[in-house]
Amino acid sequence: MERKIGSAFTMENTVCRLFAAWCSFAFYLLLTSKGSFLQLEYAQTFSLLFSVLIILCIFLVCSVIHIVSKREETDSWFLLIGATLCVTYWLYKGEGIKNKFLFLMAVIAVYGIFVAYFIKKNSSFFEKIIPGKRTVWCFTLVCGLFCGTVIGTVTSLRYLTFSAPNFDFGIFVNMFHNMKETGLPDVSCERDVLMSHFAVHISPIYYLLLPFFVMFPSPLTLQIGQAIVVASGVIPVLFLCRQYKLSPKSSTAMVFLYALHPVLSTSCFYDIHENCFLAPLLLWLFYFFERKQYILMYVFSFLTLSVKEDAAVYILIFAFYLLLSKRSVCHGVSLCVIALAYFGVALTVLQKMSAYYAEFYANQTPNPQIEGPMLNRFENLIFEKEDGLLGALKTAFFNPGYFLTQLFQTNGNTWEKLTYFFQMLLPLGFLPFLTGKVSRFLLISPILLNLLTNYAYQYDVGYQYHFGILAFFIYACVMNLSELQISLRRNLLGFAIAACFCFYVVYIPSNLAYYQKAWNAKKDMYLQMDEILDSIPTEASVACPGYILPHVANRREVYEIYYHGNAGDVDYIVLDGRSSVDEQLLKTFLRQGYSVWQEYEGLLTILKRKE
Repeated sequence: MERKIGSAFTMENTVCRLFAAWCSFAFYLLLTSKGSFLQLEYAQTFSLLFSVLIILCIFLVCSVIHIVSKREETDSWFLLIGATLCVTYWLYKGEGIKNKFLFLMAVIAVYGIFVAYFIKKNSSFFEKIIPGKRTVWCFTLVCGLFCGTVIGTVTSLRYLTFSAPNFDFGIFVNMFHNMKETGLPDVSCERDVLMSHFAVHISPIYYLLLPFFVMFPSPLTLQIGQAIVVASGVIPVLFLCRQYKLSPKSSTAMVFLYALHPVLSTSCFYDIHENCFLAPLLLWLFYFFERKQYILMYVFSFLTLSVKEDAAVYILIFAFYLLLSKRSVCHGVSLCVIALAYFGVALTVLQKMSAYYAEFYANQTPNPQIEGPMLNRFENLIFEKEDGLLGALKTAFFNPGYFLTQLFQTNGNTWEKLTYFFQMLLPLGFLPFLTGKVSRFLLISPILLNLLTNYAYQYDVGYQYHFGILAFFIYACVMNLSELQISLRRNLLGFAIAACFCFYVVYIPSNLAYYQKAWNAKKDMYLQMDEILDSIPTEASVACPGYILPHVANRREVYEIYYHGNAGDVDYIVLDGRSSVDEQLLKTFLRQGYSVWQEYEGLLTILKRKE
C-alpha cells in the first residue's frame, strides 16, 4: 500500500490528476454558470478560493481511487473523461461562434494531445483487449443502427416539419409515385413539365427502392431507405478490414470512422438522392476485387454506374488505380472500357432525351428550361463550351498552372474549399495520405471532382456530393493501416476517432435538435396541414409552394407554383398562409377562374379551378 501511495504522487501522476480535476471543475462551471462560455465575463465572478477547494476535492477523490484501484493509469482515464465532457459541451453549445470551424480546429488540436497521452499511458491495457468475432459484429451492427437511426430521424423530421423542399425531395416523391403507378420515372415538378427524370440524370438504381415504396407509399419510406442504404456500408467496411487482416480493434475503429464520419450524415440531410448508393456500392466493389470474386466485382461496377451518369468517373479512377498499381491490368482495362463506354452512351441518351422533350414542349409558354447533360459545373475549366468535359482535360494538359489556381479557388475568394478538405480528411486522421505507394494516391483523387469546380454545393458538406469520395478514402485507409506498425496505427486511429467525434458533435446533434424542437413545438399544426392536403383528390393536378409540394406529390402532375408558367392549367392551387398569403397571387388566380375551395386562416388556402 505504501508503494501504491508513493506511486500515486509522482510528478507525472500529480500533474495529470490536477489537469483532470481542473477539467472536471470546468465542466461543473459549464453546467452551473449562467450565460454563455463565449462571453468574456462568463464565470468571472466565481470565487477563486472556492474554485481551488473544489479542484482539490476532486484531486483527492481521484487520488483515493488511484490508490485503491488495481490499475495504475486511472489518472489518464480521469483526464480523458474530463476533457471529453468539456469538449462535447463546447462544441455542442458553441452556436454563437463566428468561425466555428476555426474553433473546432483549436479544440481538436488540444483534445488530440489528451488523447495521445491517454493512448500512450494505456498501451499495455489496449494490447490485452482482443474483441471476439461476435463482439466485433455486434459493434458493427450497433454503429450501423446508430448511423441509420440518426440520419433517418433527421431527414424524416425535415419532411414532417415541412422543411424538405421540392428541389430536390419533392421531385423524387413525385417520381416514385409515378414509378409505382406506371413503372416510369416521370416527374412534373423538376422542369415544370411532365417528363422522365432520366432526361436529367440517368439513375435506374432508384428501382431498388421501388418495391419498398410500393409496400409503404410514403415520402418517409424514401428518407428511411436512404438512411438504411448509407448505414449498410458498415458491413463491407468490416469485410475489407478482415481481408487486410486488420486486428479486431482496428476493424472496429474503421467501422466507427465510417458510421460517424460527419460528412456521411450531413450528405443525407438535404433529403434522399441517388448518390447515397455510391458509398456502400463502391465499398462492395472494392471488397469483391480484393477477394478476387470478379463476377460480383463487375455486378457492383454496373450497379455503381446505374447510380448516375457521372458515377462512371469513380469506376474510371478505380480502373486507373488497378493499371498504375499493376494489381490487375486485365480488369483495369476492362473497367476502363466499360466506364468510358457507359459514360458516352449515358451522355448521348441525355442529349437525345432532352432534345426530344425540348421539341415536344417547344410551343409551351413560357418555354421550359430542358437542358442536356449538366456539364456547366466545370465551366471554369472549359474554354470552348462545345468541347464539354474534354475541354477541362485540354485545360489540364495545356495549362496545368491555371488548373492549380482553381483547386482551392471559389467565386467569392473564400476558404470553403480548404475547409471542405479538412472536413473530409481530418475525421480520418489523414490516413489516406499515409502511404509510400504512388498508385494509391489515385484513391484520394476523387476529391478533385469537388475541389476543381466553382459549383458551391459540391464542396458544401450539407449536400449529396461526397459519398463516392468517402468510399475511396475508407478503402485507402484500410490498405494503409495494414502496412503501419501497431503503435503508429494505434496512435493515428486514436487521433482520427477523437477528430471524428469532435466533428460529429459539431455537425450532427444540432441538426437533430433543431428539427426535434420544430416538430415538438408545432406538431399539431403540421399534422393538421397534412390532413388538409390529403383532402385534395390524388387524381387532380396541383401547383403549390416548394415546401408544400412533397406533401402533395403523390399524383401524376404537381408543380412548384413560383416556377409554373401556366398556373391556370392545374386543378388546384395551394397557398401557404403560415406567414401571410400573397394577396396579389391570390387575386391573379381568382381572375383566372379559380375559387376558394378550402381556407384555413394561418395555415393554408386551397383554390379550385371552376368546372
